[in-house]
Formats: sequence, structure tokens, C-alpha cells
Amino acid sequence: MNTLYVNSGSSRPGKDDGEFTASDMLKLLRDHLGILFLFIGVAAALAASYAFLAKPIYSSDVVVRVDPPDPNALGIAPQNQQQMQQMSQTVNQIAPAEISVMQSRSVLEPVVKQFHFDVRVKPKTFPVLGQIAELFAKKGHLAPAWLGLDSYGWGGEQLQIGRLDVPPGLEDQKLDFVLLDNNQYELRDPDGDTLLRGTIGRPATANGVSILVNHVVGRPGMHFDVTRLNTLDAIALMKKTMKVAESAKDTGVVQISFNADDPALTADVANALGQAYLTAAVQARQANDTKTLEFIRGELPRLESDLKKAEGNLSAFRAKSQSVQPINEAQAYLQGSIVSMQQLATLKLQRTQALQKFTPSSPQVQNLNQQIAELESSNKQIQSRFDSMPASERQNAELTRDARVAETIYMGMVNKAEELSVRRASTSGGAHIVDNALRPYRPVKPNKSLVIAAGTGLGFFLGTFFIFLRRHAMIGVTDPMFVERRLSVPVLGEVLYSRQQAMLDHEIAVSPVEHAPLAYSGAQNGSAPKALPHVELPEHDAFAMPHVAETHRDARVLATRYPHDPAVEALRAVRTELYRDLANAPNNIVMLTGPIPSAGKSFVAANLSVLLAEIGLRVLLIDADMRRGHIASFFKQSNPGGLSEVLKGEMALGDAIRYVGVPGLSFMSCGGYPENPSELLMMPGFRNMLARMSDQFDLVIVDTPPFLVVTDAAIVASDAGSTVLVLRSGIQSEEEIEETVKKVQRSGGRLVGSVFNAIPRRPSNRRSYGYAAAYTSTFKPVN
Repeated sequence: MNTLYVNSGSSRPGKDDGEFTASDMLKLLRDHLGILFLFIGVAAALAASYAFLAKPIYSSDVVVRVDPPDPNALGIAPQNQQQMQQMSQTVNQIAPAEISVMQSRSVLEPVVKQFHFDVRVKPKTFPVLGQIAELFAKKGHLAPAWLGLDSYGWGGEQLQIGRLDVPPGLEDQKLDFVLLDNNQYELRDPDGDTLLRGTIGRPATANGVSILVNHVVGRPGMHFDVTRLNTLDAIALMKKTMKVAESAKDTGVVQISFNADDPALTADVANALGQAYLTAAVQARQANDTKTLEFIRGELPRLESDLKKAEGNLSAFRAKSQSVQPINEAQAYLQGSIVSMQQLATLKLQRTQALQKFTPSSPQVQNLNQQIAELESSNKQIQSRFDSMPASERQNAELTRDARVAETIYMGMVNKAEELSVRRASTSGGAHIVDNALRPYRPVKPNKSLVIAAGTGLGFFLGTFFIFLRRHAMIGVTDPMFVERRLSVPVLGEVLYSRQQAMLDHEIAVSPVEHAPLAYSGAQNGSAPKALPHVELPEHDAFAMPHVAETHRDARVLATRYPHDPAVEALRAVRTELYRDLANAPNNIVMLTGPIPSAGKSFVAANLSVLLAEIGLRVLLIDADMRRGHIASFFKQSNPGGLSEVLKGEMALGDAIRYVGVPGLSFMSCGGYPENPSELLMMPGFRNMLARMSDQFDLVIVDTPPFLVVTDAAIVASDAGSTVLVLRSGIQSEEEIEETVKKVQRSGGRLVGSVFNAIPRRPSNRRSYGYAAAYTSTFKPVN
């Protein structure tokens, strides 16, 4: 018979293919809580270990206020609004500029030299054990050596070097410092050659190396790694341990912080940084004052000459014209032009000073040129408003203006020169310390609670990521809904993994077959069985033979040993679905197959046959896997004397049918493994045998080899009225399941559904088997 694939319509409504919702996410996490908690636990433990064992880091800061620049550097205060805005912008920009100065080499290098940050000292420790021992040692208290290894450091060692100068070729190279007896030491180069020998507390010089060792805590024979860093490298490393930032925007208050594992050192270095910056600021201010004073002194003779000239011209004009003060109109002209000309003269002086430091094309000089041009244009507009004024009055006003401007500029420069002379001799100014650094008592790092919380969160994230990655990377399908959503193949039942079945599998593997088939009358004394004549099968009553009624108690079938196991209950649901579908099937032959081996076809076939027989059906179970069939072992029987012998004509059909002790159930083993199983199945005898068995029994269940491995299942599928696909959770891939479904269709089989076998008991499906457990929690094996 050649029937097509059909969909029974019992597929449960599901989500769109490929959709992964929040509920699926929660379900996945619930199913793998063990993995998730493992990641969280490990991450939290590592974070806690770091939080409690890592060296505490302390931070101390000094607060410095940066003085704004002198707004009247030449002694002439600006008058226009534009200059006031420029000075305000200069004040706002002073803090970022000074922060760069605080991180410059001129400030950091003296501190590096003062605290010997260009010399690195580290005791040589034994791998792993040495690091562990250091965690429990106290600074300055020499810890006892482990395992008698005195040459290694085990905690508490100290080496204080007051000075170390090496040739450029030995910079950034590890030198070996060996402590000897009697306060002696030896310094070796990276090749192990001795550079010098010295005494603690005394300078030593040899081979271009100069060193002063102030203090040592250690055992004779102990080794220290000593490295003289290049100054630039030492400054770069120091920048990583400090932070300079403005306390509040546009305030000029800057905070200098330094981090270290020694709280006393932290405060000392922070204060040293503040003092180093103050020294640099004073030196920079003194240098600037010196240059400004030199400029003013250079300009004063010319300004004095301009003042005398302007006053002489004014006096001569007034004597000639016999006028003393300008008239009212001239006074207005005079008032406006004096301010403008004073600003213009100030800008020109500033440009002259700027040209001593910058090129004519620099932004500073160009900005001054622009301001001068704007003022000259403004002066022309002022003068144009007084063109109608009498020439004598206008001349009088202009001469008066020139004299006043010259006097103001000259006197301002004289006063500024006196101020700079006094300020240049001062050792303060430019910046001052608001708060000195104090010794901290609490470490800033690690923040134990934050580290543990972050570690826990990281563990949760990594665990979740691993679970999702594992789900997407896993080849085997674990979700029964995939078959329904993607392939529209109904899932007849979801069979949970059974521990009892695992014990039965172990029993089958370790226990030999105890007896031969009950109705087998084949060869004896090792001779091959002869072809027996075909006989009529016994009537229904004969399948409940009294002399074999007790055999099922010893069968290794879950449905007979543990009839109330949740897996058996799930198979009863499969029995219901299958029995309901038989009304629509072309015949009563049901084939069980799967994509690949180890899906559990034989387990499902044997238990399903027992359950169908329990409802009063005459069931014949045929093991058609003539390659690896082993259903006979479930009933403690052997394979020979079954299907292969019948198809080869070596045994009569009636003699190959066995009785396994379950009322209504008959069994035909696969027989001995032949060399040509596919050819035997393609012979007309197999189809005729199935047709005859279909007439004699209410239901014929045929267990076949995997569909994707050999062609045997495809041969049987065309003769079976129903095909059930047995899948095992996590074994077969999506592609394998899809290919199996396609091959069943191409072979003419009628696929009625699938059975998802050996589903792990997970929290997300606890509800499904929880009810069964409530009814079967007290079940015991049938004796």
C-alpha cells in the first residue's frame, strides 16, 4: 500500500517558527538553574576572594587654588567690554591649562626622584605559593620560609634603596640583588655577572653603577629583583596612580589625588605634588614678571619722551592762542577721544610685547591687530561727528587728549614697574594650597560590596550567556514543540526520562539471556533450522496460555515492572492518540522508526505493545531491525528463530511467533543478523507476511532501523498504515528530523505523529509530571 503523509490536525497551536519569547527565556533559565548558580557561585567566590585578599588601595588629595592671571599686566586697566570678556575667558581657561602643568615633567620628576619611584624593588617569590604567603604576611615582619626555601621571599621582606644610577644599557633591566651575611650584598646584571659588592648604609660604585642601600629586611641568600626605570617610564607610571581634576567648573580650584597601598606614603606624595606645583608656579610667575619688567623698562624712556612732547605742544598752543580750557563742545570731543586713544595705545603696547614671544601670524598677534583696527575705525567715527567744530578748538582738544593719554600710560607703567620689582622678589603667588593631604584610614579600593555585587552580576550574565550559547550551539533538539511548529508533525506524547528504565537497561547489559523462546522449535544440537510448513495461528484464547502466564513478571519491560512510572503514563497517552488514529489508517500495521540510533525505538515499541495488549487487543510486536535488533532481550529471550529465518525460509511463520507472558501480546524477534537484510525486506514474502499478520491480529507493531542510516525503514513504511517517529531529547538535530520526515513522505509512509523520548526532568516541565508523581509516588514494581 502506498499512502501519503497526512497531518492528523492534532498539532497544538504554537508560536511562529523561530520566535523566542520572554517566557521561553525564563523557561530556559529555570531548566538550567544548576549551571546558572554554578556560574554565579564561582564568579561571586572569585570576586569575594579578590575583595578580601587584594591589597587595599588608599587615596589622598591636596586642594590647590590657581590664582587668575594679572588682568593689568602693563599697569593700564582695560576699559572696553570686549577686553573684559577676553579676561573673563582667560580666567575660565586657567584651570585646564594649569592641570596640564601639574601633570608635566617639571612637576612630576622632582617627586619621582624624591620618593625613588624610578627604582622598582620586588622580592623573588616561589610561584603561586609565594603569592599566597604574601597575602598573610605583615609588612616589615619577616615571614618564615616555606618548605625550607630560604632564597625566596615569603612575605614581610623590605629593601629600601636611597639612590641607584645605572648606564643607559641597564635601564629597565632586572638586576639581581643578593643579600649576603654581615650586612653585605651583591648586585648582578641580567646575565648573572657581578656588577658590584657593597655594605648596607654605605654608597657603592663600580662598573658605571652607583647605589646606596638604606635598609634591608630579609634572610641571607635571599634575592630581590631591582629595576632602574627610565625617567620617562617612571613618570608615565606615576601618572597612572594620580588624578588631577577641577573641583568645580570655572572655580580655579584643582584637586590632586594620589593612590597607593601605603596610606602614609599616599599623603606624603600628594603633598609633595602640591608643593612641586607651587614651586613651578612661583618660578613661572617670576620668569613672566621678569620679562614684563624688562619690557616696561625698555618702553619707559620712549613713553617719557612722548609725555614731555605732548605736554610741550599743549603748552605752546595755549600760550599762542591764549586759551586755557576747551569749550563745552570740545570737552565732549575730548572725553570720547581720550578713552579711545588710551585703549588704542594700550593695545599697541600689548602687540609690541606679544611680538617678542610670538610671530606676526600667530593668533595672539592677529587678535590684537583686529582690535586695533576696530578702535581706529571707531576713532574716525568720533572725529567725524566734530568736523563742524572750529579748527582752533579742535586742535586744543586733540593736544589736551594727547597729553592726558601720554601721562596716564606713563604713570601706569611706572607704577607697574615698581610693583613687579617687589613681586619678583617674593617666593609665593600664582597659586596656594587650600587643603593639605591627610593620611587616609579607609581604602578606596577594592570596594568589597561593589566587587562582590559586580562579580555576582557578571556570573549571572556569563551563566545566562553560556546557557543561550549552549542552546544555540547544541546539535540535538530538546524542545518537542519544534516538531509541531516547524514540521507540523503532531507530538503524540512526551516521555520523561525514567531512572527505573535506566536500571532495566543496566540489567539487560549485564545479565545473560536466561531461557530460549517459549514456542521456538528450531534446530537442535547446533544444526540449522529446517523450513517448516506454514501453520494456522492459534485462536485468541491460546495467547493466554497458563504455563507462560507468569513469565511477564520477569520481563525487563518498564510497563510490566513499573506500570505506574511517569514514563509509562506518558506512553498510555501515546496509546490513546494512536488508537484513536487507527480508525483513519489504511491498515492496522504501525511502524516505529527514528532518524538515528539510540532514540529509544525499541523501548517505545516494547512498552507500547504491552500497553495496547492490556486494553484487550491482539498485538503482534515484530523486531524488523535485522542489523542491531535486541527487543528479545527485554523479554529475556534470544534473537535467533525470528524474522530473518522466516524470510529465508528456514522457519515456519507460526513457529517464529513467541509468547512473552503478557495476555494478548505476541512477539517475533529479528532473528539472526543476515548479510542482506534490505533484500529480505524487499522480497514479496515480507509483504505477504505483514498482510497475513494484519488479518490475524488487531494490531501489528513493527520496530525498524533508523531511517537515515539504512533503507530498511523506507521499505517497511510503504506497507505500514501508520508511521510513528521516535525522537530522543538532545540526540538528533533539526536537519536530521526534517530529512527523516521528507524521506517518510517520499517512501509513501503515513506519518501520524512523533514520540519525544527521554525528556530530562526540568523545573519548567515539573508541572507536567508533577501531577503524575502525585498519583504514582507510591508505585512499586510488580512481583
